[in-house]
Amino acid sequence: MAKNVNHYGTTTQLLHAGQVPDPTTGSRGVPIYQTTSYVFDDADHAERLFSLQEPGNIYSRIMNPTVDVFEKRMAVLEDGVGALATSSGMAAITMTILNIAHAGDEVVAASNLYGGTYNLFAVTLPKYGIHVHFVDVTKPEAVRQAITPKTKAVFAETIGNPSLHVLDFEAISDVAHEANIPLIIDNTFGSPANCKPLQHGADIVIHSATKWIGGHGTTIGGVVVDGGRFTWNEEKFPGFHEPDDSYGGLVYARDLGDLAFILKLRVQLMRDLGASLSPFNAFQLLQGLETLSLRMKKHQENALELAKKLEAHPAVKWVKYPGLEEHFAHKLAKKYLKNGFGAVVNFGIEGGLEAGRDLISHVKLWSHVANVGDAKSLIIHPASTTHLQLSKEDLVTTGVTEDLVRLSVGLEDIEDIYDDLDQALALATGKKEEKPQYVKQEILNKAKRSAIEHTAEGPRRKVIVTVDDVFTDESLNSWKRLGYRIVASSELVDSTVIVDYLYVSSQHHVDRLSEVASRLKPLAVLTNDHELESSLSEMLKGYEVITV
Repeated sequence: MAKNVNHYGTTTQLLHAGQVPDPTTGSRGVPIYQTTSYVFDDADHAERLFSLQEPGNIYSRIMNPTVDVFEKRMAVLEDGVGALATSSGMAAITMTILNIAHAGDEVVAASNLYGGTYNLFAVTLPKYGIHVHFVDVTKPEAVRQAITPKTKAVFAETIGNPSLHVLDFEAISDVAHEANIPLIIDNTFGSPANCKPLQHGADIVIHSATKWIGGHGTTIGGVVVDGGRFTWNEEKFPGFHEPDDSYGGLVYARDLGDLAFILKLRVQLMRDLGASLSPFNAFQLLQGLETLSLRMKKHQENALELAKKLEAHPAVKWVKYPGLEEHFAHKLAKKYLKNGFGAVVNFGIEGGLEAGRDLISHVKLWSHVANVGDAKSLIIHPASTTHLQLSKEDLVTTGVTEDLVRLSVGLEDIEDIYDDLDQALALATGKKEEKPQYVKQEILNKAKRSAIEHTAEGPRRKVIVTVDDVFTDESLNSWKRLGYRIVASSELVDSTVIVDYLYVSSQHHVDRLSEVASRLKPLAVLTNDHELESSLSEMLKGYEVITV
């Protein structure tokens, strides 16, 4: 007998949950059902669908077969009873709150939140009569004290932004459940590859699928997953117990059981607000899910190594990353995050606000964008961008300091990720890291990686100039086989030629080396004679000399 999808590992679920080959065409990939509506079998069939007596497709604002696969896959991954995909992560958060709270109600939320969520809670929801109390969720008693009879939920993030604290799910869920209210978790920074909040006491999980789920910065989307574990009591949540006249007097808590929250969200809020995910975006997000475990493994390996390197950098005042043993939430991270510590690293730059702004202008590989969760490495200085609209008091509340730089660590080679940040830090602060000996090996590895330099002007074949005009040296021939252009210094008359490396094979022309190096300005000097290396290094103070 075939295994139930719930019995497979997470990586297998990422590929298979919620889908079988298309029954009509046999398509192995998920088809994109780019349609607005669906033909009913007859009048009775239509009536059963519209009265919710029978599940099925009516209109793509409410349900679509491609979106349905994404929703089912997310429900399996998060161990929930059902999911609803939305047009963005912010739509997912807004609709979730509106599904349980109305004018006069309150929400208790973590003070460390994504900037967009903070604005929704601090500015927009109060305009509609829903008031949010921000608290330090690292202190369960503070959460308990903030809850009033009007409170309808506690909201927090798996990994809080920007402190990168890890929520103590068990402690906070106990506080919420004592008050008969649900714990709502934004698991975007955690990802279902690392953490399943519903298994630790949370009741509803939200993702901005735009981030690591999509993973490539191409698609905006969100998703809400219902754990089906919470009891929506009549006194606290009358909306689940009042007949819905638009569905013939349906009572959600009575008639829909464990699916009450997620179906109410779909057939009421999504029907009326229309923040639905498009079929094409659902397809894109499904492609992202298939490689989520693989990508998160690399993201997190890079993030941990980068965090350790930054700790030792003279231009860095502090580093926050849950994977560092000295991070205050490291024990909680080890408890709740099973396969890594996330892909975001925050640090404080020497020089504060101006240095932070200056740093951004000097990076080359890193992309300066407001997003996180891309395959590419992303950087931003929140105090001058994402949190610019906040007052100084709000900045303190949210933990955004003027020296804070946020890094979303990508999938590039860690050497390239760090080197670009290192050179930008040096330019922004004037403080350079002392390069250890292994820098020579890194230079050599980069030299051997490719003989072609690809630039905005087009491809350029790299050049090695031999100082002593020797072309028969075996070591030099290996560079020629790799594809380098080998030129004698005596023949190089074109001053516009870019020289990548100088090559010295003997003592004979060492006296000319300083003059040649000064004129050609190579990246490094190569030699086949180990005994020459020390004397050449003494002579050429500004260059790395490497024996090859």
